[in-house]
Amino acid sequence: MKNVDSILLSANGEVLEKTESPWQQTYTDDTMKVVHVNDNSKSSDLYMHYCGISSCEPDHSFGPAVRDHYVIHYIINGEGTLTIGDNEYHLHAKQGFLLCPGVISQYKASHTNPWEYVWVGFHGLNAKMYLEQAALNENNPVFTYEKGNAVKSCLQEMVNTYDNYKYASNLRLQSLLYLLLAELVENSTSALPVEHRPVQYRYIQKAISFIQMNYMDDLTVASLSDYVGLDRSYLCSIFKKFLNTPPQTYIAKYRINKACELLKNSSCSISEVAMMVGYKDPVVFQKFFKNITGMSPRQYRKEA
Repeated sequence: MKNVDSILLSANGEVLEKTESPWQQTYTDDTMKVVHVNDNSKSSDLYMHYCGISSCEPDHSFGPAVRDHYVIHYIINGEGTLTIGDNEYHLHAKQGFLLCPGVISQYKASHTNPWEYVWVGFHGLNAKMYLEQAALNENNPVFTYEKGNAVKSCLQEMVNTYDNYKYASNLRLQSLLYLLLAELVENSTSALPVEHRPVQYRYIQKAISFIQMNYMDDLTVASLSDYVGLDRSYLCSIFKKFLNTPPQTYIAKYRINKACELLKNSSCSISEVAMMVGYKDPVVFQKFFKNITGMSPRQYRKEA
C-alpha cells in the first residue's frame, strides 16, 4: 500500500521527509541505523512510526522542523542542544527529550563532545495521555533517567528487532513501546501512583475501557457519559485536555482502526465490516472511513 504514514516539515512548511512504504525499511551506514515501521495493522491506542540510533558528527544539527507525531530521543553519550521556541536546553548523557506534533524544534550536537542517541517516533489515540502521565509535554520536553539502562536497552532493542525477530517483529516493537513509556512514567517524579493521580485520569481510563468493549454497538457520547458518571460537556473537556480530541472523534477513530484490521485480515464484505465496528449504515461508514484514512474502504483493501 502506498500510504504516507509520517511527514516531517521545515518551519516554513517544506516537506523534509516522508515515508510511503507499508513495510519496514532499514537504512544503515557507519554512523546511523534507522528502521521505518509502516504496517497499517496498527493498534489505535499506540503505534510506532520508526526508530533509530545515531552517532553524530560535531555540530551536526537537524531542523527547524515540525512533525505530525511524537518523537523521543535518549542520549547515550556526549552532549548537545535542543531549541523549542524561545527555550534552549543543554543536554547530556542519561537525558532525553520529547518532540511534540505541530511544535517547531531544532537540535544540534556539541562541537567538542557530539552526542550519540537512540530515538523512536510514534503516535496513537492515547499517546498524549501516556506522555502526560510521564510529565512530558511541549512545555516540559526534557527528562533525566539515571535508574539504570532500561530506557537505553529498550530503545536499542527496538532498532535491532528486525534482526532478532522473524515472525513477530511488529508485536515485539509494540511491546517495547509500551515498556518504554512505562519506564518513563515510573521515572517521573511528578507521576504519582495510580491511586493518587488526578481523578480525571481515572474517568478517561474508564471511558476508554468502555469504548474498547462496546465500539461495535450503538455507542454514543451520551451513553459513554452516563456510564462514566459525568456530565457530557465535562467529559468532552477532559477528553480534549488529556487526549487532544473530543470523545466522538475518539470513538470514530477507534472504530475505523478496527475496520482497517478487518479489511486487511478478513474476507468480510464492506457492509459486514461496517456492522462489525458499529455502523449500521454502510454509506455513513464509508464517509467516516475516507475522512479518517483518506481513501475508501474498497481502495484500502485493494492496496493493503
